[in-house]
Amino acid sequence: MTKDTFFSNELKLENEHVLLRRLKRSDIDHLASISFSKELGEFGARVQNRIDLVEYVDYCLSAIDQKTLYPLMIIKKEEQQPVGITMFGNIDFTHKRLEIGWTWIAEKFQGTGINGMCKKLLLDYCFHQLALRRVEFKIDEKNIKSQKAIEKLGAVKEGLLRDYNIQSYGESKGTYVYSILSDEWK
Repeated sequence: MTKDTFFSNELKLENEHVLLRRLKRSDIDHLASISFSKELGEFGARVQNRIDLVEYVDYCLSAIDQKTLYPLMIIKKEEQQPVGITMFGNIDFTHKRLEIGWTWIAEKFQGTGINGMCKKLLLDYCFHQLALRRVEFKIDEKNIKSQKAIEKLGAVKEGLLRDYNIQSYGESKGTYVYSILSDEWK
């Protein structure tokens, strides 16, 4: 697989509960109904109104054109309800690896298992369709909820990148790197 092929693909992953599909500009109205909450971590701190949301979606769509991020809309199939966004990034087909992240789930759907279902779909795709060797996750040291969620999937905490990011709350003390290798994913 090449980056050109990957980014030209209209990816669609699903199980009986959730659908993941490429983010579109027309998703803005649906996202506005679930976006503005301080309970959405970094996304919620940065996207506080419709103008911020439009800028965020524009950024995501331009990242597709630049082949840096592949954002996916998360939809709860039963109600056809938007739930949030997740992304592929840091994609390197030469070394057979990428990162899953930049995920946010609407407040009312947090703790329902949707995030785990999404991550399983993404990981299955990475290891079974793309034949990757490694999938990475980077999580702020303060984001305990996300660390626990990814550890439930079997991700290995590899280490701390000190002073790695600047978050909406200021300079982060560090970002943990997690990974799952192809032979670890069942």
